[in-house]
Amino acid sequence: MQFSGHFTITKKDNLRYNFFLMRKKLIATTILVFVIIAVMIGFIRYAQGASLTEAIGHALLMAVIGTLLLLAINVISTVLRVKNLYKQKKLTDFSVDFTVDKTGIHAVSSRGSSDLPWNRIVYVRETRTAFYIFITDTHANVMPKDQLKSAADAATIRALMEKNIEKNRRKLKQ
Repeated sequence: MQFSGHFTITKKDNLRYNFFLMRKKLIATTILVFVIIAVMIGFIRYAQGASLTEAIGHALLMAVIGTLLLLAINVISTVLRVKNLYKQKKLTDFSVDFTVDKTGIHAVSSRGSSDLPWNRIVYVRETRTAFYIFITDTHANVMPKDQLKSAADAATIRALMEKNIEKNRRKLKQ
């Protein structure tokens, strides 16, 4: 069993990758910000003489607003950062040909070629939009699903990964 495919990694794919990377940290930060704002505003309102229910209601409202503001700032700053990198030509669209087989994942692009044996892959994640093959904790090869020719291609990639990567180093859709 083998898969070969041609992909063009675009700004959209780079944005999705950045959002994927920041997801866990952003969730933890969002929860922390929500709790801190809720507790601080709740105590302040209660200390100012508001009833307990009024203080809690106001605190929760302000915590939701603060959390939404944090999320909006993160999304906007990520989009602007990626756009700026494209504008400065530090990041550009590029094409890559992947071959996935029993020995590993092989990539050929204008940036060079690489052979990645299965045992050197740190972990693999499949999302609704892509397969992310992590070489380090923060560097991954991206295979956008919208560029696959068919659902059978995704099934082939998934099967090869299930066969060759330990379960604790992969998270694939079923």
